[in-house]
Amino acid sequence: MNLDGLLVVDKSEGMTSLDVVREIKARFSIKKAGHIGTLDPFATGVLPVVINEATKLVPFLKDDPKHYEGVLKIGEETDTDDLTGKMIRKGSGEHLSPDMIRTIFKSFIGRIRQVPPMYSAVKVNGKPLYRMARMGIEVERKEREIEIFDLQIEKIAFPMVYFKISCSKGTYIRSLARDIGREIGCGAHLVSLRRTQSGPFTIEQAIPLSKVKALQSEEALRSCLIPLKEALFDLPEMIGDDSLVRKVRYGKEMVARDLDPDTLPPFEEKQWLKMSSPEDGLVAILQSAIRRGEIGAVGPDRVVFRPIRVFQNEKTVRKEESI
Repeated sequence: MNLDGLLVVDKSEGMTSLDVVREIKARFSIKKAGHIGTLDPFATGVLPVVINEATKLVPFLKDDPKHYEGVLKIGEETDTDDLTGKMIRKGSGEHLSPDMIRTIFKSFIGRIRQVPPMYSAVKVNGKPLYRMARMGIEVERKEREIEIFDLQIEKIAFPMVYFKISCSKGTYIRSLARDIGREIGCGAHLVSLRRTQSGPFTIEQAIPLSKVKALQSEEALRSCLIPLKEALFDLPEMIGDDSLVRKVRYGKEMVARDLDPDTLPPFEEKQWLKMSSPEDGLVAILQSAIRRGEIGAVGPDRVVFRPIRVFQNEKTVRKEESI
């Protein structure tokens, strides 16, 4: 049987996110895999890994909010905005009170503009910033709008500040630490970061990579995977019979009148829906559309569902191999 699904890994310190994917692919001879959301090598925590057919899910998975626990050090700014870089600025924060620090932290809650760090995978003119940074080249980066949903200080043990944050995707916590340090006036950088949630995937679901590598069989790994259909828990679901499944697998659209109205979930125009079957699991992701007529109300013959992703299962793979 194919290994298809989503694995929530608890990434350890010292590895890149790509290292994690490579380890899993090599250990279980997996053809296709990727990660959702990058964690810096020094960071730990939730790293969702999509395997084989699950790689098709990525555009449809909700990957925010993201939750982190971190530690910021006041008084030193580095060229990477974290503990791995060289110190480029040092200041004294002796004048700061806990209340002042908390007030500054709160000022970053909401929609804010953020400049990505030079040591990041953001591309400028087709080149990743980190490659230019390693050559000592610094380029102008465009600000991006991100959102900080919540930012709470857990403890202050000067110069360390322990905090929790909930934010939108695309937020660089390193950049946030840098900007807080500049607002404080004496610099700061990130010394620890742990992601506790990425979209719907939590640290409670996560499996340390060491335990994944210790699994003795593909079947053992399969038991750890989130099935394709469950990974798309927030999409409305329709159940297809054999004829509808065949139709979708050939890339044909369905008309609403072909479906049992009692099993059709509520939906809006241009909404994604998932089709599954008891035997095949997730069959496809569909998008609703309305055929526009010149005159007349929208009826069941004008509401259509068009497949935009079709998923293979063991039966379809065997059929293709036999052709």
